[in-house]
Amino acid sequence: MRKQLFFTFLFTFIFAGIAAGQITEQELKEQKERLQKQNSALKKDISQLNKDLQRNQSESKTSLLYVQNLSSKITAQTKLVNGLAKEKRYIEDEIYLTQLEINKLSRELVELRKEYKEILVKAYKNKSVENKLLFVLSSESLTQAFRRIKYLEKYSEYQLGKADEILAKTKDIEREKAAREKSKQEKEAVLAQQSVVVDELENEKIAKQKVIEEFKKNAGVISNQIAAKQKEQRQIDAEIKNIIEEEIRLAKIRAEKDKKAWDAAAKTNTIASFQTYLNEWPNGDYSNSARKNIQLLEADNKGWQTARGNHTKSAYQTYLKNFPQGQFASTARTEISKFEAAEEEARLAKEKAEREALAANKPVEEVVVKEVEKPKPVENPKPDVVTKVYETKSNSAELSGEFASNRGRLPWPVSRGQIVGKFGPGTHPILGLPVTNDGVDIATNKGVNARAVFEGEVSQVIAIPGGNRTVLLRHGNYYTVYNNLSFVSVKKGDKVKRGQDLGRIYTDETGNTILNFQVRNGSDKQNPESWLGAN
Repeated sequence: MRKQLFFTFLFTFIFAGIAAGQITEQELKEQKERLQKQNSALKKDISQLNKDLQRNQSESKTSLLYVQNLSSKITAQTKLVNGLAKEKRYIEDEIYLTQLEINKLSRELVELRKEYKEILVKAYKNKSVENKLLFVLSSESLTQAFRRIKYLEKYSEYQLGKADEILAKTKDIEREKAAREKSKQEKEAVLAQQSVVVDELENEKIAKQKVIEEFKKNAGVISNQIAAKQKEQRQIDAEIKNIIEEEIRLAKIRAEKDKKAWDAAAKTNTIASFQTYLNEWPNGDYSNSARKNIQLLEADNKGWQTARGNHTKSAYQTYLKNFPQGQFASTARTEISKFEAAEEEARLAKEKAEREALAANKPVEEVVVKEVEKPKPVENPKPDVVTKVYETKSNSAELSGEFASNRGRLPWPVSRGQIVGKFGPGTHPILGLPVTNDGVDIATNKGVNARAVFEGEVSQVIAIPGGNRTVLLRHGNYYTVYNNLSFVSVKKGDKVKRGQDLGRIYTDETGNTILNFQVRNGSDKQNPESWLGAN
């Protein structure tokens, strides 16, 4: 008895715990499905990393990209092992809840069968038609007889209903048992996967340790290579700094001259003055403004010629409506005033004639008014200097704005790669040697080209004697740097488009193919990771 009470208490406690956690079978199923999707995504990542590792292995087992991919795979496998363990727990919870449901349904089935047995026994005792007939005929009234007939019908329906309930409950139990078996099979499959992944994880950890040991064997050589590379990088950075500072200085002088020429053109504000500006500064900061103003002035001239040709008050009014601050606005107002004066003169003449006709007892209709002469147009009107000038800086300012608006969304400078060297002071990812980086080091595969992350102009191609090449692109006030190229496919002054190939990334003797990528706002160094989008 005590044992039975103990298990009853234990069952109630566990079930209450699940209820207190407010988790239903449906919620458990949804959580499991979400976890399965995560695990599936991890499996895809691991599959891709396996392909990358095979490619890296064929090139070099001591490349940083190989180690990086190996580390990424180990991380993904660790997450997958944990994910599979969680999935197993979810399945076990599913099995437990299913078993609870089976137990509940089984108890209900026992009760149903007990009730049905009692019904059958009772029906057996009263099975004769005579008993049922006597039951009805012994009624004291017609109403009671009718109620007894209905009772017998309902009892018969109740009896059949109980049989249907038993069949339905039996099917429910069978369905839950099938679900339990399916969950058990899922659990076995997850356990098998987990075992395989755990074994692979251990193998990858051993492989990574071997690669690290290989690196450490060559620590002296690699240290010298890093020192040489850092020295070369300092030379390149110094040259880039000088180039950018000189470009900024020249750009400032150019901008001042450009602005002075523009101010002179805007002050005169004629087609000729703007054309003179364009002849001198065809790609100036205000070249778009000059072209726009020429269009406006040409439209103004055309509108004036139309008004002049018609030479009517309404024509001049139309001109003023379209060009309220046009070159000939003051002349148009003068012409309108002349027409209004002539109209006033005609009105006064008509009134005088009408008064004289009335004094002479003549019909007003017979009054003949001398027609006022139409005003003559102003000869050779001098154009006004229009005060409203269309002005907006273009080219470099616009390009700078467009580049800045793409922060966090720029494409990567390689088709596929991983960052193995962070921006700023840091350490070598394997040997822990101190390094300083003005950009980020992106490891990729042998034979990959560097590509422009944004449209711009090749500011300079830098070649270090005995070293590799660097391409410096200008995007308005911003610059991007592509360092460690074995050869380049562009030259100074070239206009490049977003995604255009700039040159082949150098692969060293250890199999490392690493692009050093930098972003600068003027001479201010930026963290490229904050500019790049998803790879």
